[in-house]
Amino acid sequence: MEFEYKGRKVKVQTLEKGKDYSTMVVHFELPNSEHHGFLLKVGDKIVAKGEIAKAVRDAKINGVEMAVAPPADTNALIMLRISGEEREILEKVLEIVESFLKERGLI
Repeated sequence: MEFEYKGRKVKVQTLEKGKDYSTMVVHFELPNSEHHGFLLKVGDKIVAKGEIAKAVRDAKINGVEMAVAPPADTNALIMLRISGEEREILEKVLEIVESFLKERGLI
């Protein structure tokens, strides 16, 4: 699934779809970014992707069962396991991701 969130392209790849849940990785458009395993680098700023996942976990979004760093060989920002209305939950997750990236000066 691909869509725009506040002018940025978002791509969601579903890894597993169960009866009441989905496991997915989320790609978020970040110009001039570099992905090095579990790290994200934009300019001279570096952040661990696990910190993004922790911000999502700490937000305690209803429907987010798991939020972790994505596999090291992807350019995704986060891996999620969610249950419920995917688009609605993703909007809430992206709000947290965008806020985190802004706080760290990455966007």
